[in-house]
Amino acid sequence: MYEEWENRAVRLKIEDFAKMAERRGIADRRTSDRRRSLRSPIDCQIRLLSAATPSRILSGSLLDASSSGLRLILAHSIEVGEKLLIEARRGARVVCNITVQVVWIESESPNEFRVGCELLTDLSPRQLSQLKSVATESVVRT
Repeated sequence: MYEEWENRAVRLKIEDFAKMAERRGIADRRTSDRRRSLRSPIDCQIRLLSAATPSRILSGSLLDASSSGLRLILAHSIEVGEKLLIEARRGARVVCNITVQVVWIESESPNEFRVGCELLTDLSPRQLSQLKSVATESVVRT
């Protein structure tokens, strides 16, 4: 009998919490984006050098940027923890260089990897405006 009461009490607490969360509009932290700043979509080509293999130049695309990091698409896998020098490009022109560290990698297919990177140095106001101009141009083009 005691167990039945205990189970009912736990069930009621869970139901009460769910109702309270619904009333307050509390987001599920597992599915919400918890970053401190907004992502800006950016569509530009990149070249990158890895500190681990500086003789190998990789290419890919910069998907978006925030004040704390970048999200890339690459054709080749790289290791979590790798430090990279990213050269953002618009056509043949170099927009800016950014130093990052790989935080996560997701394989979309055998030849496509989404890569999350944390900035190792703050973006200068000039770099930020250059990246935003690339983002604005990509929105205007579409």
